[in-house]
Amino acid sequence: MPRSLMDIKKEAESRISGGRLVDGLKVFRLVLEGAPLDFNLRMEIADILTAANKDILAAQIYQAIADHDVKSGSPLRGLVAIKQIEAMGSEVGPLLDALVQKYAAGSPSLGRGVKLAPVDYDVPVRDDLDLDYEMEDREVVEGIAQMAAFTENITNYPDVVPPLAIFSTLQPEAFKKLLDLMRLKRHTNGDVVISQGDIGDAIYFVARGEVLVVKKISRPGEGEVEVPLARLGPGSLFGEMALISSDPRGASVVCDGAVDVLEIKNVEVNELAQTIPNVAGAMARFTRERLVSNLLATNPLFSGFDEASRKQLLARFTGHEVPSGTIFIEQGTVGTGLYVILQGKAAVLKDDGNGPVHVAELGPGDIVGEISLVHEEPATATVRTTTPATLLFLARELFYPLVEAVPDLLAHFARLAKERIEDTEFKLMKNRVLDDDFIESIEDLADIEEISDDDLVLI
Repeated sequence: MPRSLMDIKKEAESRISGGRLVDGLKVFRLVLEGAPLDFNLRMEIADILTAANKDILAAQIYQAIADHDVKSGSPLRGLVAIKQIEAMGSEVGPLLDALVQKYAAGSPSLGRGVKLAPVDYDVPVRDDLDLDYEMEDREVVEGIAQMAAFTENITNYPDVVPPLAIFSTLQPEAFKKLLDLMRLKRHTNGDVVISQGDIGDAIYFVARGEVLVVKKISRPGEGEVEVPLARLGPGSLFGEMALISSDPRGASVVCDGAVDVLEIKNVEVNELAQTIPNVAGAMARFTRERLVSNLLATNPLFSGFDEASRKQLLARFTGHEVPSGTIFIEQGTVGTGLYVILQGKAAVLKDDGNGPVHVAELGPGDIVGEISLVHEEPATATVRTTTPATLLFLARELFYPLVEAVPDLLAHFARLAKERIEDTEFKLMKNRVLDDDFIESIEDLADIEEISDDDLVLI
């Protein structure tokens, strides 16, 4: 099987990792000749020269990358190059100004940009390609730096570039200040950027490379397993829930290969928002949009619809920001509609005649109020927020036409209602049993204790 350009690239990386700088750069030169438009490759070469204390040569390459990426629609990778130049003590003001001018709110360059196709590294190379050609060491080092910094032959830059998440909603002053706050974090394969269960204190943008979002869950008979949820590439944002909630991280983010991320601390965003209020508003709006997008993609309520229909259905809901302690469903009263918890938590309380019993805690994505609507009777429990929350509400008069139009939805809600009524009754029985004086041994509760107090019970 013939060697590919990727095989040659791996050989170059192997030589560099083995301490053979010049031999590795010789091969990288051949790779760059075969993939001149791969600016990730140019970044890799600049990083190698930086590690070899060739800062002047590396800075020339970073400068070329930043200029190219701002023009071509890859501003985050360009910002990585800018941060590298800044770390060397060089002036980056003009580069940042160019980035802001191109991507801030009101820029005429913003629109639906075209994504560049990735470089094909599967192309074969000649069998007789000499990887150890004769060349002076200095010529090898300076020559590849010159090649990687050369962009004058690239002239077909797009007139329109895609907006940058969150940032392109900001005016230039706020945009520039937010860029200044971003810290470059460079990771290698397998590094964990954020861990499930940790309290979030920052948000992150993927500037280069890819990360995997994984979640640990418990499965019967298997114990705790790690489930992949998503793969995020350049331009993606993660960790944004930390902006509106102090809840523990719901998943981990792990690097798949070399990854550059740009980090912004929550406290710094909040401080900036004191002087530029629309920063906090832009962050919050974007986070809400992400929550809604995730809800549309994952919640069973929307799974029976195509993308256009999902958005039309969502438009029937109204959004409500409510403080902790808000009762939005009250036991014994006729349900006014269906609720979906977009963000925050709520407690389900059932009064069985001896006072309220906590039977469940609800969180993002949970549907509430369907029992009253399906059975057309008063609510069977009270639901009260335990944190500030965002609720989506579908009025009763809109619910019935919806389930009539989509019979599968009514069947789904009826099944859900039946299961939740049974779960609630079981928990109430458990509570009564635990209060009985005749229980003398914990062994009597063995079967009951198989059901955790954290079992999901919705109304």
